[in-house]
Amino acid sequence: MRTRNTLSLAVLVAAGLAVGAGCREPANQLSALLGAPAVEEPTFVVVRFDESATTGDALATRIMSLGAGARALKQLPFVGALATATQASAIAALPGVVRVSENRRLQWLATGPSPILALLDQSVPTIKADQARARFGVSGRGIGVVILDSGIDGLYQYDVQYPSRTVQNLKILANGRDLVCFANLPCPGSIYVENLANSETSVGHGTHVSGIAGGNGTMSGGLYTGVAPGSNLIGIGTGDILFIFWALAGFDYVLQNQERYNIKVVNNSWGTSGAFDPEDPISIATKRVHDRGITVVFAAGNDGPGENTLNPYHVAPWVDGVAASFSVSDSFARATHCQPGGMLADFSSRGIPGDPLYHPTVTAPGVHVVSTRASTGTVLNTSDAPHDFDLTSSCDLRTEFAPYYTCASGTSMATPHVTGVVALMQERAGGTLTPDRVRSLLVQTADPMAGYVVFEVGAGLVNALEAVRRSR
Repeated sequence: MRTRNTLSLAVLVAAGLAVGAGCREPANQLSALLGAPAVEEPTFVVVRFDESATTGDALATRIMSLGAGARALKQLPFVGALATATQASAIAALPGVVRVSENRRLQWLATGPSPILALLDQSVPTIKADQARARFGVSGRGIGVVILDSGIDGLYQYDVQYPSRTVQNLKILANGRDLVCFANLPCPGSIYVENLANSETSVGHGTHVSGIAGGNGTMSGGLYTGVAPGSNLIGIGTGDILFIFWALAGFDYVLQNQERYNIKVVNNSWGTSGAFDPEDPISIATKRVHDRGITVVFAAGNDGPGENTLNPYHVAPWVDGVAASFSVSDSFARATHCQPGGMLADFSSRGIPGDPLYHPTVTAPGVHVVSTRASTGTVLNTSDAPHDFDLTSSCDLRTEFAPYYTCASGTSMATPHVTGVVALMQERAGGTLTPDRVRSLLVQTADPMAGYVVFEVGAGLVNALEAVRRSR
């Protein structure tokens, strides 16, 4: 039955099938895991291989010979396969295969509304990015900033317009069957559809995130300018729903085009739950990107305020993780005896007290941030539009700007603030900062947040002025 076979394949991938040149699982053990009989309905799985034992193209050919569909990435040791449970078992037994894992669904890390609002004209000054731009004459010019997300509306939204602000805008083929190749059938071309004015479909998440990192404020007369308005945005749209292999394909595009777009930082406002696994496909990919000299920034997650709730992709020591704070005015800060931006959002995920890995790197504003609205972002726009208008007077979102901007909360919104700061730092440093140096400077220059500790806020509130100052 369909349910039985779905569970059989789930057992297969949950087991990790850690098979390699010297540690292959016996065939009878795989059969026991799979159960019987197997139906022929295929499921998309992610196949990791040993680069010293085979190549992606060679493995894809072997997988196709089994009757399954396959697509090898070019820079990362992964092949996506559309396979039945029986075929997945056979794939796991192929020479050079290390692991067959589930193509899990991931999550955009935006939350619902909050009564305190943080427009870009408040959140950007909160982290002193406006001061950094004025003092050092930086805006992220020439620095490639990747937004790996739902897409960017560069047609309707002039703040991130394609091709002037978003220099490349693409979508990854959404249908798994269209993405893979089969033996004896014509193979689809590139899995990337490039040079799109609008790569956003119906979420609006990526457009909002891109405006925080690098929007130039055109639609608001400069009022809602992002952190690095001179940076070169690269939008990689994975569709309305993000899955593991599509994220891997996004990172693969980054590695393929690193020099073409001078890519220095990748924003990841998405994640999952569970424990950090350095052998997880996403962790393998982010380590490769880091090792190629590109800073990887991840959202902490929105599962707070409990301990040990961090997005596991954020935990990797080669990743810069971002918690979310309120962005409050100086007058509000004086009235409440708080530092501006000094209140951690309840939803922001926490780490583990005293653990060397399970904590954010820094914190940035992420509560009800007003940023660019996509014309096609029906999910984000519909859920937040009433709050744009209901709270216009309290957040100074003027009526004439409402068609072009929307509100959202989450560590998704905090993350691009830090991504934009990295672009400012790299411009001042002439693009020479390593990811480890970027992380060190962010930590050393962050402003402590009174009443909070490392497992909650990391080093504290990101300070763009000092981080940029010390970048050269």
